[in-house]
Amino acid sequence: MAHQISQKKRTVQFISLFLSSALIFSSCSTKELTSEAYRFGKETGTKWRELASEIEALSAWAGEESGESLEIPEVEKESACKAMWLIIGWPKFGLKDMAENIENFVEGCLTTIGS
Repeated sequence: MAHQISQKKRTVQFISLFLSSALIFSSCSTKELTSEAYRFGKETGTKWRELASEIEALSAWAGEESGESLEIPEVEKESACKAMWLIIGWPKFGLKDMAENIENFVEGCLTTIGS
């Protein structure tokens, strides 16, 4: 009986250790698992990054065709994420938990576009 309890304890400890390690070493953050605003910010940042890449490619092509280079102004990324919150985040999430949602959205957005 004591042997079975000891074996169950070791099994529970192993499973706990395994789950803790999986959480620590996974690429998902806790916020990504728990915050819808963070996930939405990451999605928005990814779309923004993809759009910026397409604009750069089009600008390079247009510059080659016309012989002139097109200047795309640099945008401070945190300001851009905050502006995107006002345009698409705030209407989606409203005023409930607004300070936390803004912080999570902007953090998620910066994660994907880089700071």
